[in-house]
Amino acid sequence: MEFIDGKLFREMLRSGMNNLGNNQARIDALNVFPVPDGDTGTNMYLTFSNGVKEALKSDAKGVGAIAKVLSRGLLMGARGNSGVITSQIFRGIYQAVEDLDEIDAMQLAQALVNGSRVAYKAVMRPVEGTILTVVREAADYTYAYTATEGITDCVDVMRKMVEEAKISLDTTPDLLPVLKEVGVVDSGGAGLLAIFEGMLLAMEGKPVEAEQSTGSSSEASQTKIEGEGEYGFCTEFILQLSDRGMRNFSEEKFRDELSTIGNSIVCVQDEDIVKVHVHTLTPEVAVKMGRRQGRFVKLKVENMTDQHEEILDQENEQTHTAAPKKQAEHKSTV
Repeated sequence: MEFIDGKLFREMLRSGMNNLGNNQARIDALNVFPVPDGDTGTNMYLTFSNGVKEALKSDAKGVGAIAKVLSRGLLMGARGNSGVITSQIFRGIYQAVEDLDEIDAMQLAQALVNGSRVAYKAVMRPVEGTILTVVREAADYTYAYTATEGITDCVDVMRKMVEEAKISLDTTPDLLPVLKEVGVVDSGGAGLLAIFEGMLLAMEGKPVEAEQSTGSSSEASQTKIEGEGEYGFCTEFILQLSDRGMRNFSEEKFRDELSTIGNSIVCVQDEDIVKVHVHTLTPEVAVKMGRRQGRFVKLKVENMTDQHEEILDQENEQTHTAAPKKQAEHKSTV
C-alpha cells in the first residue's frame, strides 16, 4: 500500500476506536498510575470516540482535513490524563499531515514521530514507563526502520509501529516500579496499542467491529494497591480565551502556576481553546486560575480518593460474595 487516502484513514480511525472500546474493561483493570482509579480505558475511549465521531461525520476529504477535525474533537472530549495525552499524540500527527490529501510511508513514519514529540511537550513532568514512553520508542524505531530500509509500504510502517509498541509496553514495569509491584503493564500504553492495532487491521482489510459490552474482562489483571493517602481531585476544564487571554496566554507559564498547587499537569492550547488537567487538593484555586484567562466551556472535578475507595469496596464485595457461592457449589456435589 503506497498511500493512505482520506477514505482509508477514516476506516483506520473507526477500527482503532472499536478496538479500544472492545478492550476498554481490560485496560481499566490495568490502571494503577498515576492514580489507581480504574478508568484509563474508559477515559481513552471517551476521548478517542469523541474525536473519531466528529471526523466520521465531517465532510472533510483528505487525510489532513480529517486529521484536523479529529484533533479538535479529541481535545474537546479529552478526559483524564491519558485522554489528554492521547489527544496530543494525534494533534502532533495532524500537524505533520495538515497540508496533505494522502500520505506515503515516510510521511506516516514522520507523523508518528511528531505525535510523540507534541505529547511530551504537553506534559509538564513526563514520566517514563507510561504511554509517553510507548509512543516515543515505537515511533522512533519505526522511523529509523522506514528510513534505513527504504520502506514504501504504509502497512509495513504500521506493522512496525504495532510491533515496537508491544515491545515497549512490555518493558514499562521495568521503568515504573508501581507497575512491577502490581504485576501489570501501563494502562495508557495498552490503550494506545489497542488504537494502533485497530488501525493496522483496517489497513490489512480486516477492520474491527464494535462488540457488545460485557463488563469487566475475566482476563483482566486484578490490580490492587494497598495503603492510605489522599489522592485529591482530578480537575479538568476547557477554557475559551478572552481577547486579553489570546494576547497574553502562555502554556508554559500556566503550567508553572498550576505546579504550585498540584501535579499530573497537562495544559495545551489550540487557537482560542485551552485544555487543562491537574491533580490537586485545592481545585477551587485551579478554577480561579482558569477564570482569569477566559470563559469555561467545560469544567469537571472528581474526588480521586472516593474513586479509589469505591474500587476497593467493589473488590471486597466480589471477594465476599465469591466464597459463599463456592461453598454452595461444593455442597451440591456431595
